[in-house]
Amino acid sequence: MPAYTGANDTCSLDLDNDGNIDFLIVQRTINAPCPNGPGLNCVATNTRPRSWVKITPQGTNAVVNAASFASQLPAWQAIDPALSWNNAGAQVLMTQGSPTCVFAQFGGQWVCNLGSFTGAWLGGASVDSPMFLGLQFDIAGSTFYGWARLSIPSNGTSFTLKDYAYNSVPGEGILAGDEGSITTGITSSTLRGMQVSPNPFTSTLSISLPTGTTGAVTYRVLSVQGQAVITRTVAATSGPCSITLDLASLAPGTYLLEIETDGERMVRKVVKE
Repeated sequence: MPAYTGANDTCSLDLDNDGNIDFLIVQRTINAPCPNGPGLNCVATNTRPRSWVKITPQGTNAVVNAASFASQLPAWQAIDPALSWNNAGAQVLMTQGSPTCVFAQFGGQWVCNLGSFTGAWLGGASVDSPMFLGLQFDIAGSTFYGWARLSIPSNGTSFTLKDYAYNSVPGEGILAGDEGSITTGITSSTLRGMQVSPNPFTSTLSISLPTGTTGAVTYRVLSVQGQAVITRTVAATSGPCSITLDLASLAPGTYLLEIETDGERMVRKVVKE
């Protein structure tokens, strides 16, 4: 999808493109009056810009939330039922307070300053690195999990919705940034029944492939930053079957296991002890 940039605008996000709006992402910048404090600079007729970005779930939908703010999630964060979810309207990504009047020692006069920012999406970190909203939404009574990748500058005067995705299997989580299982139908997903064990592991991982797997299987082990550490291809097979991966050479830590076969891709977070 092409990126969508909003300034003093509302983005209607239809996560599964079914014609029903799932979330509203709103950016506003207003001219806020100074607090009418001492000095000519602080009179209420003087104004300063005040900006915010907020998200409102529609219906029973919800957003990953911490300390009353919509959370900023890094790439490959697991988005699933275990997270803290909030259904409230106008959840703050970032918001700017009212202007304040302070005395400037240098210059010896009162000045009207911009309000300070609060929220989880501060400092423009999402401009430099991929950052995500965790989203939970309902389709015909079933719960699905997805993400939206946003970029918000440090002054909060706009936002850019870069892309979004969801896991088409109801009740199953997704990793932030993963697009592996979103385009296939639930009934046709070859990898729907894939199992990875044990997890955590010490040296080897077993991948159990479901019935219906017919092509060669390519797997990659990635760092949590998305860098490939190991890439292997296993000859064509007819599922169900099991593949054993020797990962003894990996250093202990958290990795992403990417499996691709029959034109479909699935990503799982694994831990080496």
